[in-house]
This record gives sequence, structure tokens and C-alpha cells, in this order.
Amino acid sequence: MKILIVNPPFYRLQRASLIHYPPGCCYLAAVLEEAGFSSLIYNADYDPKKKTILGNTNHLNVKALTELSREYDGRLHDDNDPIWKEISDYIESYSPEVLIISVFSTTLTAGLRIAKRAKEINNKVITIFEGSTNRGLHCAIDPSLNTDWQVCDFALRKEPEETVVELIKKIESADSDFSSILGLSFRDDNGKIRHNPDRPPLDDLDKLPFPARHLLDGYRDIPPHCFQGIYGSRGCPFDCTFCGCHTSWGYKPRLRSAENMVNEIELVYRRYGTRYFYICDDIFFIEKKRALEFCERLIKKRIPVFFSAQTRVEMADEDILAAMKRAGAQHIAIGLEAGNPQIRKLIRKGNTVEDVINCAEKIKKHKLRMVAFCMVGLPWEGKKEIEDTVNLVKKVSPYIVYPYMPTPAAGTELAEIMLAKNPQGLEEYRDRCHMDPSAVLAERLKPEEKKEVIDWAMSEFVKINKKSLVFDVMRRPRFYWALAHDMGFLKHPQYLFNYLKEYI
Repeated sequence: MKILIVNPPFYRLQRASLIHYPPGCCYLAAVLEEAGFSSLIYNADYDPKKKTILGNTNHLNVKALTELSREYDGRLHDDNDPIWKEISDYIESYSPEVLIISVFSTTLTAGLRIAKRAKEINNKVITIFEGSTNRGLHCAIDPSLNTDWQVCDFALRKEPEETVVELIKKIESADSDFSSILGLSFRDDNGKIRHNPDRPPLDDLDKLPFPARHLLDGYRDIPPHCFQGIYGSRGCPFDCTFCGCHTSWGYKPRLRSAENMVNEIELVYRRYGTRYFYICDDIFFIEKKRALEFCERLIKKRIPVFFSAQTRVEMADEDILAAMKRAGAQHIAIGLEAGNPQIRKLIRKGNTVEDVINCAEKIKKHKLRMVAFCMVGLPWEGKKEIEDTVNLVKKVSPYIVYPYMPTPAAGTELAEIMLAKNPQGLEEYRDRCHMDPSAVLAERLKPEEKKEVIDWAMSEFVKINKKSLVFDVMRRPRFYWALAHDMGFLKHPQYLFNYLKEYI
């Protein structure tokens, strides 16, 4: 059986490229491989001609994608855009019997376009949607409630790994009774949509195979930087109004063991040459014993790697920070989110401005760098509240700040809040790019004020990012040498020149 797993385009529609393996696709491919099925992953959001993108956004000029938001929307809906022809040609050439499309809050429309085209090419192709992974600023999504059942045959709800294996076994055996598969929604032979009961969450994440990076089409030619993500947990006990983590993973944290995570790092280092890793846990610090053991095991491995991780600001534990520094940690990413105390309460962040400042001081004390994520344009914000966020960012002086416009993704409380204000629905927000200034929700700003205030805020963030990078390269030469290796600069010096041209 020929199985193709597709990650739809998002950054490529903004003249960028996703330099990160798609985790949902790679976990599905891994469990299918373990069950004896072969599959291929087509990352349609990766542009092999743009190997110079650091991460997925232009961190030196955060205005870059903002300025491309209108182009993004146009290309998303343009049947004649070259990217859709490329995808169509790929599907036609590979001719899959089963097409699995991994989506999140901002790629559902792109995924539906791909499924529609696949059905036009071969009306017998079986289409399966999954939307489990909360990918940073993009929310997970339940495809069963948001898909177009004219082009979708099956939807995998919540954690998809056991569900997809059971489904593929049924399809291979030509058994059309899908009623026993937990976590599955499907269109039956009469066109009726059926939703089976939910599948219980996986308790032991160590039982999952490592993401199948080797099943990415063309993986040998992808820079090592692409393979850096380590997903060590599922579930978050907190209740931020804008986050879609609970859509798939729930509120109870489930953690991979420190040993299992370090083993994955060692495998990726030895197989792909990756030297810098990012721990994608929502809160790496959530269990102190595990965080300390992770650092101890990484030190004992004596492999020349670096890593970064995320935490909530009130959980910045000095013992963990010290251990991370010894183990090669570089950055601690935090959700700064908003600089106004009242706004923090409204989004139920659960910590304070003072917690942010204290966290920054602890990180600096241990000679680590802070990366700050923040939002501008929340529904309750006006000019002063946005200024408060900019001023807090300046005060804590992060190494890099990533600002985003919040969007009410399906399954979040923010979506419910906006739906109450607009009973006509949230369709207008579904395809909104997280850097789209037209998606700014700030109700206290007049339409003509929004662009002025957002442009000012973005300009201030650009100044912070450009200033920090120049001096930091001189302070951490070993880290930047490893990063240059991971991004392919040492093997292909022209990538460095392209990088400098694009960003500076």
C-alpha cells in the first residue's frame, strides 16, 4: 500500500521555508513503520532553494512576514500559484493509495486544497486528516469538526498514533467496519459522518518510536538544523485563553523520560550531524527531577551538542538553570506575552510582570540567553497596553523577541470569546496569518490606528533583535560555529552569503 503523508505549505506562501521537520507527519510515519507499513513524507512547506532561513521566521526583521501577509492570503487562494502545481505534480507522480494530511490552525485551508486536488487526480484515493500537534504559535485543531467532508474520508482526533495504525490495518484488509477504532471520525458509505468515542491519552510516551526524520523525502539533502526538535511532553495544566494545547493533549502533563529524550538527541546527532537541539516541551521545568536528570545524562554522553528549552517564568528554577548551563544550554524561551498586568489576568497567564523580570534576572545570572514570545493586538488592548508590552520587552532585554498577532483558533477560549462578539462565526479568522496586521483583535484601537501602532511595535522589536545578534556572535563563537554547521554554511558558503543578503 502506497501511503503519502503531507505537511501543507504555510511559510512558503510567505517567501520563507519551514526549517524544521513536521512532527505530526514524522510521528505518524514512525508508528506506521513500526507496524510494518512503509510511507513517505512530503514537506510541502520546505523550500530546498531557501536553506538560509533560521528557524521559520526572519528574526532580524520581524516585520518581514507582516509585510507579506496580503501576499500570503492571495497565494493561499490562487489556483494558478506555482506551489499548488508543484503539489499536484508530486501527488500525481507518487500516486498514493492513502493520503494523510497533517494540519494545524493555519494550514487547514491549504490541506483541504490538497485533498480536493488529490481527489480530482484519483477519486479512489483515501484521504485522512490529522491535527494533533500544538506547533508553537500554531494551535492544534480537531479536523473532525473543521474539515470539509466532501474531500475528507477520515479524521484522526487527539493523539493519532494508535488510531492511524488501526485504521491502516483495516484499510489494507478491506474491512469497512471502522466503528471500533477509538478517536476516529469518518464518512460512511452513505455519506453520513460518524464520530467514534475518544481514545484515552497515551500514558507512557517512551513507548512511541522517535519521529521518522529519515522518511522525509530528500532528507539527506536537508541541513542538520532541520532535525533539531525534541518533543518531550504532552499536556499542560495551565489554562491560557489563546492556547490550543488542550485540543489534542489535554491538561494532564505526560512526560517522556530523560533517558529517552537524551537517546533521541544522540541518535539524531550521530545519524544527521545535528549539533543544536530545541526541547519543544511547553514547560521543560515542570518536573525538576527529570530536568536535572536530562542535563546529567547529556553531560555523561560527552557529545558536542547544544540545546535550548522553554519554561514558564515563575518556574525558572536556579538549580535547573545551573545544570542546563553545564550541559550546553544556550537559550531559555519564555512566554512573556503581555506587559500590562490587567491584560495578563484577562488571558489567564497565571503569572505576573514581576515574575517575568525575576526570571530574566535569573537567566542572566547563569549566563544564559532569554528568548521572549509576546503578543500584540489582543481584544482588550489599546495603544497603552501595547506600549506596556514593548516596554517590558525592553526592560528584560531578551536575546531575541518573537512578537505575534493572536488569532482565535478553533478549540481555544479566545475563539469562544470572539464568537460571542460575532455570532456570524469565525470564518474570517481561519486563514489569518499570525503576522497579519489585519487580524489584530484590539477593539480599543480605531482601524486607522492599528497599522500605526503595530508598525511602531514591530520596529522596536527589530531594533532589539539586530542589536543583540551582532555582539552575541563574538561572545559565543563555539555555539555559532555549531549553528553554522547545522545550517549548512560550512559545506555551502553561498548559504551564508544568501543569509546575510536576506537579513541584513
